[in-house]
Amino acid sequence: MNSSTAGIKLDSMTKERIRKAAASLDRTPHWFMKKAVLHWLEKVEGGSSVEDMSPACDLDADEYLNSVSSRQKLAEQM
Repeated sequence: MNSSTAGIKLDSMTKERIRKAAASLDRTPHWFMKKAVLHWLEKVEGGSSVEDMSPACDLDADEYLNSVSSRQKLAEQM
């Protein structure tokens, strides 16, 4: 299997939470994050939408504009 590294930016508090959660399962943070990504990937491939996976309050509070379409609309307005 050919693989490569894909990074994500996490604040120090989130990294510590991941470290503790992984340790509580006697696993590495890498294992924990990979399982989390695969979990969400399977949900999306199974037909789940962002609304199915996130509470409405999280979507409303998305101040980082993580939606690709929201970013495109904002860019068109400028």
